[in-house]
Amino acid sequence: MQKYFLIIGLGLFLTACKTRKAEPFGRVVRLEDKKWYLTSLNNSELPEKDSSQLFTLEIFSEDNAVYFNCNCDTTYGLYTAQDEFILLTVLGRTDAQCNPSLFDEYIRQAKNANRFQIKNIKVEDKKAEQLILWKDDQELMRFNHLLSK
Repeated sequence: MQKYFLIIGLGLFLTACKTRKAEPFGRVVRLEDKKWYLTSLNNSELPEKDSSQLFTLEIFSEDNAVYFNCNCDTTYGLYTAQDEFILLTVLGRTDAQCNPSLFDEYIRQAKNANRFQIKNIKVEDKKAEQLILWKDDQELMRFNHLLSK
């Protein structure tokens, strides 16, 4: 009887092990070198006048830099990520004040994020990726990135 439990346990262990390509420490390649367009903030879609084309997130692989953009304002900093963990640190900001209340909330929620998820989706029949930032189990914001193919 113990042999069966051992064989079943070993089988479950082996099937649970996933082979995956190792990520560089502190980075998640699928996040990097893309322009992510904000589609929702605090579980609410952006109002039409605040088009998602104005609010973007860019993470660069070369130096782990992160840029939050809003039409005429930019906040910059650094990012680190591993598995599903993410930390976005703000180092500086321009102060054009083109959309201050919404941009301030955007940055505040980005700094609160501690977890992320990337899904494959379709946007207007085109392949896209969706980035969701969370604080624990609370969704903070969603971004889309259209794939070229």
